Amino acid sequence: MENKQYRLKIEGMRCAACSAAAEKALKNTKGATECAVNLALATGEVKGDETFDINVAILALDKLGYKAILIKDDETTVTQTKDYHIAEVVIGLIFGGLVMYIGMSHMIYLPVPAFLDMHASPIGFALSQLLLCLPVLFVGRRFLTNGIKRLVTLHPNMDSLVALGTGSAFLYSLYHTVLIFGGNHEMAHALYFESAAVVLALILLGKFLEEKSKNRAKDAIASLAKLIPQTCTVLRDGEPVTVKSAEVLMDEIVLCAAGEKIAVDGIVTEGSGDVDEAMLTGESLPVFKEEGSKVSGGTILKDGFLKIRTTGAGGATAAAQIMRLVAEAQQKKAPISRLADQISSVFVPAVLAIAVIAAVIWALLGKDAGYVLQIFVSVLVVACPCSLGLATPIAVMVASGRGAKLGILFRGGDVIEHLAQIDMALFDKTGTVTEGALKVSTILSAEGADEKEWLPIAAGAEYGSVHPVAKALLAYCGDKNMSVPMADNVTTQAGKGVVAEVSGKTVLAGTRRLMEENAVDLSRFPTSPEGMASVYVAVSGVPMGIIGFSDTVKPTSREAVSRLSAMHIESAMITGDNRAAASFAAEEAGINRVLAEVLPADKAKEAERLKSEGHKTAMIGDGINDAPALAAAHVGVCVFGGTDVAAEVAGVLLMRNDLLAFTDAVALSRYAMKIIRQNLFWAFIYNTIGIPLAAGVLSHWGIALTPALAGTMMALSSFCVVTNSLRITRYAPEKKFKK
Repeated sequence: MENKQYRLKIEGMRCAACSAAAEKALKNTKGATECAVNLALATGEVKGDETFDINVAILALDKLGYKAILIKDDETTVTQTKDYHIAEVVIGLIFGGLVMYIGMSHMIYLPVPAFLDMHASPIGFALSQLLLCLPVLFVGRRFLTNGIKRLVTLHPNMDSLVALGTGSAFLYSLYHTVLIFGGNHEMAHALYFESAAVVLALILLGKFLEEKSKNRAKDAIASLAKLIPQTCTVLRDGEPVTVKSAEVLMDEIVLCAAGEKIAVDGIVTEGSGDVDEAMLTGESLPVFKEEGSKVSGGTILKDGFLKIRTTGAGGATAAAQIMRLVAEAQQKKAPISRLADQISSVFVPAVLAIAVIAAVIWALLGKDAGYVLQIFVSVLVVACPCSLGLATPIAVMVASGRGAKLGILFRGGDVIEHLAQIDMALFDKTGTVTEGALKVSTILSAEGADEKEWLPIAAGAEYGSVHPVAKALLAYCGDKNMSVPMADNVTTQAGKGVVAEVSGKTVLAGTRRLMEENAVDLSRFPTSPEGMASVYVAVSGVPMGIIGFSDTVKPTSREAVSRLSAMHIESAMITGDNRAAASFAAEEAGINRVLAEVLPADKAKEAERLKSEGHKTAMIGDGINDAPALAAAHVGVCVFGGTDVAAEVAGVLLMRNDLLAFTDAVALSRYAMKIIRQNLFWAFIYNTIGIPLAAGVLSHWGIALTPALAGTMMALSSFCVVTNSLRITRYAPEKKFKK
């Protein structure tokens, strides 16, 4: 039985330890076969067999203190969050700053009124700090309540560290405030209200900035959800009616005027105009559409008027498919993130142990209770693993959004990482390297024959045929302004060619076999060109010449191969076409390695063989026959317009119909992995340096972290990771290749 798949919105996750605990709870649910939790998006995806109950999984998350909501198929997971408000941050910073000013006044001789002076009025000094600290505790209460709840359930997280650290400082100070009121004024030196207030205020500020940055990172993706207009005009009973776009029926006629967004996927039945398809393909130039052209929902009709027969509406449009793919990409983790996940699962308990051990050691060394408390609080606060949990998913999310803007769809973080590592690109020929459309490449006339005389007659024999050879020949004659006569009594011989009467002459156009069967002297024909489809032409039994047809190599294919070479990626062509045709196309595209006459099943074997030789491969194709190889390679890449089968198997979908989109995908994936490595380095080095400093390892030399400075570092760490990831939104792959 096929596994069921569910998506969840998970509220309450604040750090890597949270996402690790939530993922573990989902994995431990009976019947769960696969799951992933994304901290950056606050979402989870779980698959399960027939014994799996999603309600049991939601209950398991609820017991950990997380609220899980099932996401419907047509809902987007890329939503803005507003958990932290500017008013709370302002209150925290103002009152936290006042507490710190009063608390530090006696140490750096800050001017304060007499009733707040520690020496003149110990009670006023203590009471003012206590009262000013309370508003900060109120606006930061979520960290305290959630942290304590997670401690009670034995699943500590970042909030647990904050709650223990700031709670200890506050209660310690509150106890000594009571002693001051009892007459022991010396206890005024043992107050640490500023540690609790400032740490909470700075963490709140850090979370607010982090949320704003994360929301900005989501913008590129969330904007895709707004592509399809909510309403459109359809023809019903011959009258235009405005309806919701999602309610349009298949084969209904949708009307679209200049300046409007096209609401459905469909085929133009009447009218023409230029359509801006940048949202799908990344191309800035409009594409001309006329009767018979395909259009996609979300694209914009720049001018003209179109009547469109609906082939897909609502969730069945290309834009909706993009949204599903992008949402899917957010959930699939890059292998590089596993290290962070493994560390996060044991990180918080380890930090708690380090904080306790450090505090005990300093107490045994004779330090006073205030110093011991400072060490304890600093270690807990500085080690919050927020940046560790955000390092990979934020970068993957931003890269997915940037890719969508460039017409590149990644199916997940794992695909981005694998694509960044490839050293060999395997290209299918027809429709990938080439246009998949024949063109006249050479014309060879027999001795004594005049091309200008016999070529129009040959085109006349093909007139009216829908065969690719006929279309290419007629197009060529049209470009050369040749007058093509109409043919009479045309007979098509399957697999051989045509026999027709043109201007009173019998014309044969087709294969050598057709010439042999009609007793035409083959020795009088010129040598057939290699690597091309050859059409022999004879008029009234006399050889006229040979027309050589070849598939058109896309204008950008050669440049794409050159770019790949600059990235140290070898290009190879793997095709079922004959060797001559494959070699001809490969040479024009600049590809040196050619595997021709390969059957579909053998394409996959070739991909496996190259993998066994140690190559990291990407297979780029568009047809059903490419699907096995797309699945066998490290990364499968489907070109725009490919079959549904190929698109389902591929890990990357290129919405632009040229291979420069593939080079952009590789360049973007490599840049994203560079950013992820920078993020992980920052997160690891931050904790590697911060924890020993907070534990007082260098205090003998006067180097130590106060709780306030530790809180600043923690907030700065997460903010830097998110901000660094946002650099991807401005990345332009084409600049990499400009000289």
